[in-house]
Amino acid sequence: MDFLLYSTSRAIYDFVRFADSKKDSGKLDRMRLIVPGSKRLMKWLKGSFSREEDHYSSDHHAMDDNGNGVSNLYLGQAFGKRKDPEHLPPTNGWQKFGNRIRSIPHFLRSPESSFGLRVAAATMCVAIVGFLHDTQRFYTAQRLFWAQIMITISMAPSAGESLFSFTFRIFGTFMAMCSSLVVYYIVDGHTPGVLVFFFLFVMWGFYIVLKHPRYVMGGMIYSVTTTLIIGYQLQVDKVGIAVSTSNGQLYYPVYQLAPYRLATVCGGLLVAWIWTFFPFPVSDHSQLRKNLGSSLYLLANFYSVVHETVKARIRGDEGDMALKTSPGRRLEKARNTVFAKSLLLLGGLRTRADFVRYDIPIGGRFPAATYAQIIDRVQSITYFTALISYASVPFTVMTNEGDQSESEWLLNFRRLIKNANVTSHEVTYLVSLLSASITSGQPLPPYLRLPEPYALTQRLEEMDRDVLSVRHIAEPGYASFAVMQIATKCIIQDLKKLMECVIELVGELDFSYHLVSTADESSKDSLETLWSRDAAGESTHRSAKDKDT
Repeated sequence: MDFLLYSTSRAIYDFVRFADSKKDSGKLDRMRLIVPGSKRLMKWLKGSFSREEDHYSSDHHAMDDNGNGVSNLYLGQAFGKRKDPEHLPPTNGWQKFGNRIRSIPHFLRSPESSFGLRVAAATMCVAIVGFLHDTQRFYTAQRLFWAQIMITISMAPSAGESLFSFTFRIFGTFMAMCSSLVVYYIVDGHTPGVLVFFFLFVMWGFYIVLKHPRYVMGGMIYSVTTTLIIGYQLQVDKVGIAVSTSNGQLYYPVYQLAPYRLATVCGGLLVAWIWTFFPFPVSDHSQLRKNLGSSLYLLANFYSVVHETVKARIRGDEGDMALKTSPGRRLEKARNTVFAKSLLLLGGLRTRADFVRYDIPIGGRFPAATYAQIIDRVQSITYFTALISYASVPFTVMTNEGDQSESEWLLNFRRLIKNANVTSHEVTYLVSLLSASITSGQPLPPYLRLPEPYALTQRLEEMDRDVLSVRHIAEPGYASFAVMQIATKCIIQDLKKLMECVIELVGELDFSYHLVSTADESSKDSLETLWSRDAAGESTHRSAKDKDT
């Protein structure tokens, strides 16, 4: 806790100094428009057309394992584009052109395109009434475009999220209907009084938007619908019925227009609900499972980057952090990118888990508690991994091994952290397997073993038991090493619980068998039952307790 408090204080101090420097430079003395640069805009443009799994650039830079000479960074295959098991990389212009052609069907068969087609079909079910000659006037006069608009803005890719949205839109419209009747008729339609009560009622919708963002659609629908109904009636009072109905819409007073608005909204949402489940529903259950697999995959990448970062800091291979081409800066960029994606995906997982409650259950119950535990463990491992990365920063100043002025403690401590496997590739390996099993639904391979914590006591006995004495608590790197050891043990404990939860979901490949004796029902010990065949060919069995076999 002291280490984290000290680190937080230093970070706040650096942030205050940065703010003061911006103020002293005069940049805060005038208002100016801040827009993204051309490089950032190009990245966004390319990212909108790239495939989702291309998370990282394909920059490859060699790294010297010994740290001699100029050290560059090699991020490995996991940080480049994923390989296509059906196609080799293109070697000529014609093959590159073919890859661009193949991107078209990838785009058309994507989940986003399928959802767009479904929304278009649902919208056309109502819009077709306005395109036909015989029903065009009815479409305009009865305001069926309200239902059409509600279909377009209300549909969501998954069934649970759609039902959640539909519920709050209907509730918001119903409350707007009641409010409109009160706002207009409580003052008998006098415009000054209507405006006063209109303000008092509409502000509650924006209160929900600001105070409870999760229910933003209910608050917005409430405010917009109240404004539409009251505004239409005030327009009629101002310009008259003849001018208001010149666009083909029939005039309805407030006590009829408000329920009519609710009816059209419910009709449009009914059509949207039908097309949410037709021709097949996209359940939040499957979406949550796939997103959870992606989160575990990002966690494996994040831990791998942190593992290489810690090793580089211990060896002194980070280089000049002021240079964008240095290994430390490249590792930092990859680490921050994966960490940001992990946090965003974790937030989406919790939102998706809440939507599962609104999904219509078909078949057995959804293991919501198990998924919640997995999400908690993934978040905990992510935070502890980030803590390891942050705690290893002081190791960068402890790499001058040839300095004769160093104390004997510092030399022994440096040898200890170089030999200590604070991070392990076994964690990346295990999390990657968990991700693959969750994504594909396949059971885990048998005989998986958790990574063993670093044998710190044994190393201290071999080296110097006084290295981690409390007397050296003020030495550089002492608190950092302690924090990393504690975080590593916490990660291993979370991994154990995470693997148990995943096994509970997908199972484990286990072809072993256990023969249990049932001769003694009161005995709770598992006894192996031995089978034999007598001279007459009849099968008999004896317990393992029988010694005369």
